[in-house]
Amino acid sequence: MGILGNLNETWVSLDHQPAIGYPPSMTDAFEKCRQFLKQPFGTSNGDRDLAEAVYTSLSPAGNAGPWMDYQGHRILQFGTNDYLGLASHPAVRQRAAEVAAEYGIGQPMGSRLLTGSVAQHVELESKLARFKGTEDAILFSAGAMAMIGALTALAGANDVVFIDENAHATLRLGARASSATIRVFRHNDPNHLESILKKSDPKAAKIVVVDGVYSMQGDVAPLPDLVDLRRRFGFRLFVDDAHANGVFGPQGRGTPFHFGVQDEVDLHLGTFSKAFGTIGGFAAGSYEVVTYLRYHAPTYIFTKALPLVITEATIVALELLQAADDRRAALWNNAQQLQTMLREAGFYVGPTQSPITPIYTSGLRAVYWALQLREKFGIWGSPSTYPAVKMGQSLLRVIPTALHTPEDIRYLVESLKTIEATLSLGQLMPVV
Repeated sequence: MGILGNLNETWVSLDHQPAIGYPPSMTDAFEKCRQFLKQPFGTSNGDRDLAEAVYTSLSPAGNAGPWMDYQGHRILQFGTNDYLGLASHPAVRQRAAEVAAEYGIGQPMGSRLLTGSVAQHVELESKLARFKGTEDAILFSAGAMAMIGALTALAGANDVVFIDENAHATLRLGARASSATIRVFRHNDPNHLESILKKSDPKAAKIVVVDGVYSMQGDVAPLPDLVDLRRRFGFRLFVDDAHANGVFGPQGRGTPFHFGVQDEVDLHLGTFSKAFGTIGGFAAGSYEVVTYLRYHAPTYIFTKALPLVITEATIVALELLQAADDRRAALWNNAQQLQTMLREAGFYVGPTQSPITPIYTSGLRAVYWALQLREKFGIWGSPSTYPAVKMGQSLLRVIPTALHTPEDIRYLVESLKTIEATLSLGQLMPVV
C-alpha cells in the first residue's frame, strides 16, 4: 500500500502538483517506514489490528478454481480475476507441465535482446497481434512491465499525457517515469478531457491513457466518445484492457472490439494474469511502434524474457480464450445474478458494467465483512481501504468466474446478509 499511497498523494490535484509527502524534518530515509507501521490502516489500534488480520494472512492455495484450500479446509474463492477459469484448464496445465519437464522453469536465460528470444515468443506475439487486429505485438514478463515500459518509452519530454484519474497504478507509474507533462482528467468524463485538450499546446504531441475496464469500480471507459475526441484533436489513444481481454467483445478481444473502435486505438495493452490464467503482459500496435518499444522500453530490455513454460501455456490459453463463448456466457450470467441479488439485499455495488463487483461502505466495514466471510463462512473476498478508495470509505470486491455455480453465488449473498444483520453500526451507506 506504500507505493499506492504515495501515488495517490501525487494524484490528488487534477493539475498533478508534486506530492507533499512526509515532513521535511525527516533526516532518515527509513523514517517513513516507522511512521507507516505506527498507523498503517486506520486511526486506532483496533482498526490496525482488524486490517492486518486480513491483509497479512496467507491466501488460499492448491488448485485454482472456485473452491480452494485454506488453513486445512476448503474456501469459496471470490477474490481472483481468473474470469474464465483457464488457470485450472487441463490443456493449459498439461502444456505447462510438458514444457517444464523438458526445459525446466527458467529457460530461456537472458533478455530478449541478448540470449532470451525464442521462436515461441515470436509465435505468441504474432497470435496476439492477430487477436488485437494490429500489425505487431511485444511481450513483457509482467503486466505491470508492459504498462510502465510502454509509457516510459513513448511519452517524451515534449509530449503531454492525459490520463484518467482512476487509471491503474501501473499506468500512473509509467506516466510519472516518463519525461512527459502529465494532465489528469476526471474519471470517465470526456467533457473534462476536451476542456483540458483545448487548453493544451496545439504543437505538443498528445497521448490519452485509459483502462478499458477499471479494476476497482468495474465500469468501462467511454471509448466511442474518446475516439470522437481523438479525431478532433489528433492524440494517440492507449487502452489498458487487462480486465477486458477474454471478457468483452467477440472472441473476448476486448473493449475496443466491444465498441467497434479497435482500429482507432493506437496501443492495446494487456496482461495474462487475468482471463488468460497465466502471467506476463503485452502491447500491440503498429510495426513501427512495437519495433521502437523493443529498443526503448526499459522493462523489456533490462529484464529476463518471459519463461518458455509460461509462453507455451499462454499460447494454449489464448486459443482457448477465443473459443470460450460458453464460458463467457456463464461468466456474465453469474455476474448478473450476483449483482442483482446484492442490490435486492440492499448493498450498493455502484455503476459496475463488468463482472467486477465492488460492495461499497464506510469506515473499515468492508474489512470486517471480509474477515467474517473468511473465518465464519469459508468465503474469500478482497477488501480495499484508503488509499485504494477515498478516505473514510472501504469496499469489498467480489468477482464471480465462469466456474462458479448459482449455489455459490447465493451462499455468498446470504452470508453477507447474515454478517450485516449482526452489525450495530447503522445502515449501509451508498458511496456516490
